[in-house]
Amino acid sequence: VALTNTSPEILKYFSVWLRKYFIIDENKLRCRLYIWSNLDEIKAKNFWSKQLKVPINQFTKSYISKTIPKVRKIRHLYGVCRLSYGSKKIFNEIDEGIRKHFY
Repeated sequence: VALTNTSPEILKYFSVWLRKYFIIDENKLRCRLYIWSNLDEIKAKNFWSKQLKVPINQFTKSYISKTIPKVRKIRHLYGVCRLSYGSKKIFNEIDEGIRKHFY
């Protein structure tokens, strides 16, 4: 189960939702950052760690993209964060809920 976004509000909502509606092991939460090479990786990890209440030691290796000046004008200061939780059981519960309500 994972969500990737640049918005702290959206990812916070997802993390609160996950913690509220499912029994999770906090140690199994993972974050991965996708950032440009000219951004401060440590600063970005600290930001997302504080926002999502996930310890930095639960961050996996960041994907650092080479900065290409003309590719993107708007750069996200803290990159893109992927919050994930590895659970087939929870995935199946979410999938079943979606199928029940939308199909």
